[in-house]
Formats: sequence, C-alpha cells, structure tokens
Amino acid sequence: MAVFLGTDPVNVASGFATEQTPPPSVLTRLRLETRYEHEAVEKVLDLMGTTHTAGDYRQRLKQFYGFYGALEAALQARCATPQLALLSPRLNKTLLLRQDLLYLGVATETLPLCSKLPPIQTQPQVPGCLYVMEGATLGGRLIAQHVQATFGITTATGGSFFGGYGPDTGKMWQTMRQLLVAGAPDLQSENDMVASAIATFASLRCWCQCYHESSQIKARGHA
Repeated sequence: MAVFLGTDPVNVASGFATEQTPPPSVLTRLRLETRYEHEAVEKVLDLMGTTHTAGDYRQRLKQFYGFYGALEAALQARCATPQLALLSPRLNKTLLLRQDLLYLGVATETLPLCSKLPPIQTQPQVPGCLYVMEGATLGGRLIAQHVQATFGITTATGGSFFGGYGPDTGKMWQTMRQLLVAGAPDLQSENDMVASAIATFASLRCWCQCYHESSQIKARGHA
C-alpha cells in the first residue's frame, strides 16, 4: 500500500515555510492504493481472455452471484440508515445476476455465497466497498460488448449484469465520485474508506479463486 505524507514541514531555520504539496484527494488515494489488489482481481478473472464459451460465461455469473448476493445483503442492512440511504439504489446487481442466470437456465437458490466479506462497520467503509462494485459496473460495459460479440447475449438475454445502468452508467459513476468525496470529510474517514476498498478487492479475489478451485474439484469428481 502506498504511504502518503501530509504537507511539508516548516523550515524553522530560515523562518519560512517550504513549498507545500496539497494532500491527495480521496479519489486519488482510492485509485493508487487499491491498484495492487485491483490488478490482482483482473488477473484472476481475466474476463476477456477466459470467457470463451457460454459455459464459461455462466460460471462467471455464478461466481459474481455468490459474491454480490452476500455483500449486497449486508450493505442493504447498513444503507437502511438516513446517512447512507443515497447508496441504496445502487444495490441492484444481485437482482440482475439472478435474472441473467435464470434466463440462461441456472437456478440460484442453491448457489454458494461468499462468507468472508470486507468490513462495513463504519460509515466510510460502505462507500469504500461500493467504490469497487461501482467501478466494476463502469468497466462492465466493455465486457457487455465482448459477450454480445462472442455469444450474441444482450442485456435482455442474459447480459443485464454487465450492462449496468445502461446509458446512465457514466453519469452514475460521476455521482458515485461525488458521494465518495462527501463521505470522507477527514483523514480517519479517508483511511477507513481506502482500507475498505482494498479489503473488498481482496475479498472478491479470494472468493473467485476458491470458487474456481472448488469447481475444478467437482468437475474432476464427475469425470
């Protein structure tokens, strides 16, 4: 994790303050300090490289359902408070995943759910977690194009999860950036938010790795 220092100290010997560098914004910290785990998740998922068949695509949706289903349920409970109510409308990804999987012939009732979730105890941890989820929604537009070109799957035929908010996806991301800034009025809040985002990436990576390994073991058992 990158370590950020505050402004430069005062040069007591000369009696003048050294040139001061403003501290990074929380948006900059989120981008820089989550980079390692962000890249690790992308390497594990490799959605553009490993989703070669419709079966691969279904497996990816099942992975995401197990993570989002558990995490959004926990976030819904936290966002019931007035302070976090603005975030609640964004917690619709599990519904989209359920719709996509049902369309593709996969029942969701028996799918495993992630049990090792990132911490969302403090108020800034909630938008920190959503930074990861909403960033994935923004990036999902490229995946949606890949899925449609490869399998002919559209948002109406099993691809609504990666379709995100449709034409409003970019606007929703800009609004999320504003909510992140508003949710980190002090250094402690920033630290909580950034740590939560890092933990969310790490949780998603671990879940996807475990799910993949479990699926391979099951496949060998049926071979």
